[in-house]
Amino acid sequence: LRDYAAEQLSKINSLRLFGTTPDKGAIFSFELQGIHAHDVSMVIDRQGVAVRAGTHCAQPLMQRFGITSTCRASFGMYNTRAEVDALVDALEKARKFFT
Repeated sequence: LRDYAAEQLSKINSLRLFGTTPDKGAIFSFELQGIHAHDVSMVIDRQGVAVRAGTHCAQPLMQRFGITSTCRASFGMYNTRAEVDALVDALEKARKFFT
């Protein structure tokens, strides 16, 4: 599921993934460039998709990347490809809403 999520998220224009090492867990931190993470999370929440938004107790890392916050989606063994697809669809709608 992690690989599927990474593949699908990488197809979204202007989505920047952080922490793309191949041996990572199924936690994805990302930004839709030019759109604040809290705005993204609000819009996709209305689509029934929940993510965390903020600095995630990693302010020095945010400064290192030159950003103020990220969205974070986490997947576990109980999640499905359909839920990954729902996240991707919601992010595409958010991107179109703000651009």
